[in-house]
Amino acid sequence: MRTGSRTTAQKGHPFGRRPVGGLADVLWDWSKSGTRHAARNRLLRRLPGVGSPAAYRFGLVERPHYAYGVRRATELAARLGHRGVTVVEFGVAGGNGLLALAEHARYYAAATGVAVRVVGFDSGAGLPAAKDPRDLPYLFGPGFYAMDHDRLRARLGTAELVIGDLAETLPHYLDTHAHLLRDHPVGFVSLDLDHYTSTTTALDLFRIPAHEHLLPRVTCYLDDLPGTIEQIGEAAALADFNAAHPDRPIGRVLGLRAFTPFDPPWADQIYAHHRLDHPDYARLEIGATGDQLPLGH
Repeated sequence: MRTGSRTTAQKGHPFGRRPVGGLADVLWDWSKSGTRHAARNRLLRRLPGVGSPAAYRFGLVERPHYAYGVRRATELAARLGHRGVTVVEFGVAGGNGLLALAEHARYYAAATGVAVRVVGFDSGAGLPAAKDPRDLPYLFGPGFYAMDHDRLRARLGTAELVIGDLAETLPHYLDTHAHLLRDHPVGFVSLDLDHYTSTTTALDLFRIPAHEHLLPRVTCYLDDLPGTIEQIGEAAALADFNAAHPDRPIGRVLGLRAFTPFDPPWADQIYAHHRLDHPDYARLEIGATGDQLPLGH
C-alpha cells in the first residue's frame, strides 16, 4: 500500500475505497456493479424524452429499490381491493431515504389510485451503543447517522416521523394507529437499523398475531447485508425470526435480477414476508401472472 493512501478495507470496499486522480477514479467507479449501475441510471435519466413513467419503469429514479417496494405494495393492495397501503422505513438517519420514499409514494398513489401512507422510525439521536457482538460494532459506532430534526420535518410533507426508542414507539404506534392500518395495511418495509438487536425489535411488526395491519405479503429491503455474513446483523435477525415463525417466513426474492431492468445489484437485497396464515394469503392476485400457457405453433 502506498504511503498516505486513503485505502481502507471495510464494509462495501474489500479492496479499499478508490484510487486518487482523474481517469483512475472513473475506471474505479465503473469497475464496480453498484456504482456503475447508479452512474448509468443518472445518464439515462437525463436523456431527452425520459419522463417519470419511463424513469420508474426502468428504475432510473433515486433509490430505485424503494420505488420497487412501493410499486409492489400498491399493486398488491389494489389487487386485493384495498384503498390504501402503508410503507415504512426503519432507520431514517439524515432523512434522504424517507424523502425518496415519500416521492415514490406520491407517484404510485397517482398511478394506481391507492393512497400511500409513509412512516419513518428512528431514535433521532444516531445509532445507540452496540448491545450484542452481532450488532456489527466494528462497523458502526454510537452516534453515527444523527438527524437534523427541524430541517427534515420541514421537508416531510405528509410523511410521518416517529422519534424515540423503537421498543417503545413501535408497539405504541401499532396500538394507536390500528384503525388507520386496517385501511392502509403495511406493504413495504425498509430495514436500515444496522444493528442485530434493533432489527430484531423492528421485526416485532411481523410477530403480532393479528393480521389486519399487514398485507399477506410484505416486500422488504435489507440495507446492511453487503459485507456481512449470515450469522450477524440483519441476516441473523431474520434467521432468528424465521426459526421462531415458520408460518410467517421472510426470505430473499429469488431470481429478481433476471426480471428487473438493467440487472440491479439491489435486487439481491429484496426480501418478502409471506404471512402464510393470513386470511387473504390464498386470494388470487388477478393480473399478477398469466393464467394460460397455450401450445405454440
